[in-house]
Amino acid sequence: MSKYRRVQFIVPKMINGFKRCNKLTPTPYKSILFSFLLLTSLHAETLDDALEGFDDEPKIESRVQLIAPKAEENLMEGFDDDESKVVKKERMNLYGFTGKLSEQIAFAPNDSSPHDNINSLKTSLFLDYEHKFDNDFRLKTNAKAYYDAIYDLRGEEKYSKDERDELQTEAELFDAYVEGSISDNLDMKLGRQVVVWGRSDTIRITDVLNPLDNRRPGMVDIEDLRLPVAMAKFDYFVGDWRFTPMAVLEQRFSKNPPLGSAFNPSAVQSPDDERYTDILPALSIGAEFSDWDVNFYATQVRDDAGYINGGKIKHDKVTMLGTAVNVLSGSWLFKSELAHFDGLKYTSIQDKEFKRTDALLGAEYQGIADTAISYDIALRKVHNYDAQLINEPLSVQENTYQHALRVSSDFMNATVKANYLISLFGEKLDEGGYQRAWVKYDIADGIFANVGYVDYVGGSKRFDAVKDNDMAFLDLTYGF
Repeated sequence: MSKYRRVQFIVPKMINGFKRCNKLTPTPYKSILFSFLLLTSLHAETLDDALEGFDDEPKIESRVQLIAPKAEENLMEGFDDDESKVVKKERMNLYGFTGKLSEQIAFAPNDSSPHDNINSLKTSLFLDYEHKFDNDFRLKTNAKAYYDAIYDLRGEEKYSKDERDELQTEAELFDAYVEGSISDNLDMKLGRQVVVWGRSDTIRITDVLNPLDNRRPGMVDIEDLRLPVAMAKFDYFVGDWRFTPMAVLEQRFSKNPPLGSAFNPSAVQSPDDERYTDILPALSIGAEFSDWDVNFYATQVRDDAGYINGGKIKHDKVTMLGTAVNVLSGSWLFKSELAHFDGLKYTSIQDKEFKRTDALLGAEYQGIADTAISYDIALRKVHNYDAQLINEPLSVQENTYQHALRVSSDFMNATVKANYLISLFGEKLDEGGYQRAWVKYDIADGIFANVGYVDYVGGSKRFDAVKDNDMAFLDLTYGF
């Protein structure tokens, strides 16, 4: 990804089902035991084999080589095949496996019982595997598993079944694809993947191919929320232009806060999503030039929001046509997106189809050293508006405005990165939203901390329900 993000290729994330931790284990130790067992299972066999015969031998040479490899080149001559090098290599890359182990604590100072005070105590493991074949094709897959100990510490009976099922434990297969070049100007990518359309880092306009994990809204950025979808994707290059036809092979929908959770206080059970197995087409055509780039999009997708009918959430097919343009001028990057949707249906009016046009304008400034400032504004307009739509669960309006201001800056030789984001709705910024401030600190090689605070702002039916859910969080992550 370039400094000005002209081309965005984001890869990452998600098939449910993870067995709950053994009930016999004392609950305060489950989070630690979960992390230990997962890491041990990955390291044990490899390290035992590699370290065989080294029990009585000093390993000073490997330490010297890490400190000053070039200075010690002659001294270490003849040790090229030493097993200590094999050990170090396997520690860095376990036969193609890399990953990270995270511990997160979230504190809600204003939330009501049972989510008050410590809201989450989650241990997560992310594993990534990559293999490159002799013909330069590449296989990549990654998965994530987590266990949130707060539910056992406080007692499962205090929480709804839906919340426990969704948020206590989970294992997900994220990316799982094969990619490579079929010819000099034709590339292929097949499998579960993330395909990002558009330019905005905060507001989704043309970015419609991947659903989101919205179960804890506002906590992290969109790039960490996208759920991968199985697709067959081809890139054909002609001069400056790239033609990308796709077949969407899997129909997935966004994950929303479960009933009874801190972000879904409703007393009414939300219906399940209707399941679909059809294959839908998508096409992107784009080009890059010296100071600007352009993309055109066309796709048929299942409407992610859907509408309730017959005890199910139905997701009818919707046609989307869109475009996105980037213009670079000195330290400024100007962004625009436009998308038109045809075939939308709503719960309150199911015998009528609606059209909607979404537009975004944005600018990003990077003229200050180690600092980026961006502002995006979007308008979603429903055509042939009907006043009954105000009775929808999220009160659909004829015109919906969204603003997003983002500031990020690096300090201490990029070991500390401070960030601030505020996203508000309404033409006058008075219909709710959230703001988040967070700092990421690289403690050591492969170890970093992320600490921040999310403030939810009331002003509409949607945000008034969660305005007391302000959240402080701390993440500690070890990458290997």
